[in-house]
Amino acid sequence: MANAQTTQRLGHWPLALVALCHAPAAFMPLASQAPHFGAAEALSLLTWIAVIIYWVAAWLIRVDGLQTILVPVAATVLGLSLLIPPGHATPWLAKPLMQLHFGIAMLAYGFLAVAAGLAILMRLADAKLHRPSQTLLGQLPPLLALERVMFSTLGLGFALLTATLATGVVFSELLFGAPARLNHKVLFSLTAWMIFGGLLWGRLVRGWRGRLAVNWTLAGFAALLLAYVGSRFVLDIVLQR
Repeated sequence: MANAQTTQRLGHWPLALVALCHAPAAFMPLASQAPHFGAAEALSLLTWIAVIIYWVAAWLIRVDGLQTILVPVAATVLGLSLLIPPGHATPWLAKPLMQLHFGIAMLAYGFLAVAAGLAILMRLADAKLHRPSQTLLGQLPPLLALERVMFSTLGLGFALLTATLATGVVFSELLFGAPARLNHKVLFSLTAWMIFGGLLWGRLVRGWRGRLAVNWTLAGFAALLLAYVGSRFVLDIVLQR
């Protein structure tokens, strides 16, 4: 068991190297004198954050198997980000308060992305129970262990998403002198917040778990992707503004 754990942890170092090499591409659009951010940059940064969260978590808890999904998905998402034109200018990112809001939002997206990955792993673990001979699924942790980690990650992501929505309302008044508008981004963010909040409530009060928890988690993350990446894709690619 110890040798297997050591081998698993050694296998995380190449992932750290990849994340380190990708860091300049993820942060350069934000650190330049003329910051710009859009669908391409959102996909790139979100992928980097999700990989870092997974890498840190892998040293603390058993998340065997998630890397099998994370790496190809991350590579696919980064490939898509290279095909999308650069985003629009975002001078508001130079303001410290908006940088705080933006940082909280990206962390929320990262934790909830990992929760969605764990939800997919739960589906695979459930399939393993019915087809135990599948070698690809043999390294997955027990289903109950995956579920506990998913809800822990989901709770952190939900808290950060709540802070994101709250700071968005407050900072909009402070920086722009106008209340936050109920646009598509805010609407989908609120939808994701209600889905995740409803799931956590159901878990605490009704004991929701299993496939119901998986479906709600994936639905919430889909709404969250539509909130920013989807809206930015429409503005940057479809409407070109």
